[in-house]
Amino acid sequence: MQKYINWRRAASGAAVTALLLLPLYLLVLRPASTSAIEPAILLDTSPGGATTAVGVAEGKLAPDFEISPPEGPRFRLSDLRGRPVLINFWATWCGSCLSEMPVIKQLQEERGLDTFAVLAVNAGETPRQAQEFIDFLEAPFLYGLDIDMRVTDAYGVYGLPLSVFVDASGVVQALYRGHADKALLTRLLDAASAATPPGEIAPVLRIVSTIPRERLLVVKAQGSRLVSESRTLRCDLTYCAGDAVQALREVAGVKRVDFRSAGGSVKLTVEFDRRVIDGRALAEELARRLEASPDPLYEGPVLVRYEGG
Repeated sequence: MQKYINWRRAASGAAVTALLLLPLYLLVLRPASTSAIEPAILLDTSPGGATTAVGVAEGKLAPDFEISPPEGPRFRLSDLRGRPVLINFWATWCGSCLSEMPVIKQLQEERGLDTFAVLAVNAGETPRQAQEFIDFLEAPFLYGLDIDMRVTDAYGVYGLPLSVFVDASGVVQALYRGHADKALLTRLLDAASAATPPGEIAPVLRIVSTIPRERLLVVKAQGSRLVSESRTLRCDLTYCAGDAVQALREVAGVKRVDFRSAGGSVKLTVEFDRRVIDGRALAEELARRLEASPDPLYEGPVLVRYEGG
């Protein structure tokens, strides 16, 4: 979904200069990073404020998660309870993200670090790709690396940037998709600080950069068993493939279906009788059943990559 945006209002002169210099920095100056990053996980969300309903909508508790920064110990969203939080989903390929983040940095500098926290969640990039812009921006944000997009998916992030404004008790007060200027960011931050919704926001043309996702089903055959841990099988707050998977029990030759989902990760194991159905045909049957269960984020036909005999 691409729309027109007035770039003069979208970023200050400093941000534009940064964007012009960034490619040189990324390609030439930044050394490689070899550190391994543990994937983010979703957590049970403890009550906060006057609500116990969990979700990504005004008045609901923001789903808790644990995530790794580029360096240092992992942390949780719930660790930030006690002050408002701006969760900003971004990526280096998203131009409006790169122009918006310097404005968020400016607001945080003006208000002070103790006034609100910024948690910048990088959606699906490598540690090196994220670190390059993090170092370049030099903003005192908390950064999380959502390498396999478990948190990004659970928050229903179709396109970037997406900003979620959470009050001090962990309740979502506002969401905004696309680039937000300083005045709007101020209004939304004020709402999170006051723990009240911001009211109706006038529509404005803006760019939302769609996250490229491939609805790929990777299936490994192990004798009379099929195993898959594909994101196409995700089960979280915005979508669950569980019903489509469990429907495999009806397929002739299937003996057992074991579908496990925890922390945003999934694993499917199917045991079957090879005299009745072969592994490849069973994988294609699973793909058909998944296609009949529309996913709001992973669109299009299911592509099967079958590994094994």
